[in-house]
Amino acid sequence: MPSDGSQDLNPTPGSSFSTGGAMARARRRRVAVLVGLAVLLAALTYAAYYYTQNRRLPIPEVVAGAQAAFQPPEFLFAFSGTDSQAMTKPTGIAVIADKVYVTDFALRTVRAYTRDGGYLFDFGPIKDGANKALNSPVHLAVSKSNEIWVTDRGLKGVYIFDASGKYLRKFVPNNDPKFAWSPLAIAFGPDGTIYISDVGDTAKHRILVFAAGGTFITEWGKTAQVVSAGDFPGDFLFPNGIVVKGTGTDAQVFVADGNNRRVQVFKTDGTFVRVINTSGTPRGVALDAAGHLYVVDALSHRVDIYDDKGTSLATFGENGVGPGQFNFPNDVTVDKDGRILITDRDNNQVQVWGYAKADIPLVTKVSPASWWLLLLPLPLLLLPVLWRRPRFVVTPDFVDGMIVADMVAKMAGGRWRWVMTESDAAGYAGRSAEGVALGELLSGEPYSDTEASLIKDRFSVAAERAGLLAMAKHYKVLCTEDAQLARFAAALGVDVYDRASWLATFVKKG
Repeated sequence: MPSDGSQDLNPTPGSSFSTGGAMARARRRRVAVLVGLAVLLAALTYAAYYYTQNRRLPIPEVVAGAQAAFQPPEFLFAFSGTDSQAMTKPTGIAVIADKVYVTDFALRTVRAYTRDGGYLFDFGPIKDGANKALNSPVHLAVSKSNEIWVTDRGLKGVYIFDASGKYLRKFVPNNDPKFAWSPLAIAFGPDGTIYISDVGDTAKHRILVFAAGGTFITEWGKTAQVVSAGDFPGDFLFPNGIVVKGTGTDAQVFVADGNNRRVQVFKTDGTFVRVINTSGTPRGVALDAAGHLYVVDALSHRVDIYDDKGTSLATFGENGVGPGQFNFPNDVTVDKDGRILITDRDNNQVQVWGYAKADIPLVTKVSPASWWLLLLPLPLLLLPVLWRRPRFVVTPDFVDGMIVADMVAKMAGGRWRWVMTESDAAGYAGRSAEGVALGELLSGEPYSDTEASLIKDRFSVAAERAGLLAMAKHYKVLCTEDAQLARFAAALGVDVYDRASWLATFVKKG
C-alpha cells in the first residue's frame, strides 16, 4: 500500500489512462442547475408581469367551498411621494378615474397622484376674501360633475376645485354668506344631494343636507356623548365620515359618529334606522360595489368591514410602521377596480389593499398572445453554456508530447481553454508550434495556497506539484503524462487524461 493510503490507484506502466466520472457528474449538476434557473426565471418573470398588470403578487387564496368565511383584503402596496412631494399627515382621500386626491393637513394642500402612487401635482390657492389658500383641509368628496369639494376646518368652509386642481368657487350654504358653521365630513348621494357634517356649534353636532345647487333641504342631530352605542340615537359627537348608499326611499346614509365609537344609519330625511357598534374611534367610511362597509378605526389602527346591515365581516391592519400596518389611519375610499385606499396619517402614506382571487395564476389581464413575452428571457440562460469554454489543467509533459506528435493544432482548434501554473506557462512564452503561439494558447493561472498546502501535506509532494494538483482539483480535470501525478489527481476526484485518451475522447469523437 502506498504511504499516502491511496490503494489500487497505480495505473499500469505505459498504459493510457482516463477517468471521466467527475466531469460527467459536473455536467449533470450544471444541467440540473440550468433547469432550476430556467424555472425560477420563468416564475419571477411571470410574477413581475402579473404585478405590473395587477399591482399585487400572484399569491393564490384557497377558499374552502362556497360557504367559506369572508376573507379580508390583503396589503398590496403603499405610496408616500419623495422629497418635496412627500406626504405629511395625509387626511382625506378621494378618487376620480385614474387619479387619487389626498388632503395633506400639515402641508395645507391637496395632492394628486396616479392610481399607482406617482405624484402628479398639488393645489390649494383659493379666492375667499383675505384667504388666499387652504388652511386646514380635512375631507374631500367628488361631485357627479367630477368637481372636488374640500372641507377646511381652519377656514370653516368648503372649497371647490376641478379635477386639474383649478379653484372654482366657495360653497355658500343656501346662498347665505353669513351662514355660520364648521364643516367636517362631506359626501354626495347618487342623485347629487350633498351631505355635510357640521361641528361648529359645540352643542349641536349635526348633519346638513343640501340640494346639488346648494339649497338647504334638512338637518338632524345634536351633540351627545353616549355610554352605550344605543344611547341617544340620532345625536353625534364629532361625526367624521359620511357615505350614501342607494337612491329614493331605499337610500341610506352611514355616518361615522367618531367619539361615540359607532356608525349610525339614517334615511335621507334623517330618520334613524340603526346603529353599528364599532371597535374604536371610527373616522372615514366607504362602500364598495358589493355593499361592504369599510370603517377606518383611528385609535385601533385598523379597518373594519361590515355588511350593510351592520354584521361584522372582517378586520385588517394593525398598529405599526411596516407594510400593512397603520399609525392613526383617517379616511378610506374604493376605486373603480375595488381596491381600498386608506390615508395612513402618522405613517405619512396612503396604503392600497385588494382582494385575492382564487384563479390568480390564470390572470385574465395576461392575454394568451402575451405569454410568449414571458419566455423571452429564457434563452439568456443558455448564453453561459454556449460561451463557456471547457478548461483543461495541463502539465508540460502533456504539451511537449502534443508538440512532438504535431497535435497542437488540435488543442487550438476547439473551444477548449488550456491552463497551467504560472511558472509552467512562463516557459512557453514566445514559442510557437504549427503556427500556434503557445504563450497565447496556454494560460497561466494562480492556485489556492491553502488548498495546495493541504495537498502537499497529504501526498508529501513538492509545493509546485501541490499547486498544480490544487488547480486540477478546482477545475476537476488534468491532462498529464505523469503516472504518479495522475494517481494523486484521481485520489482527489479529478478526471485525468493522457495524450492518447484525450485525443480519443475529444478529437476522434468530436
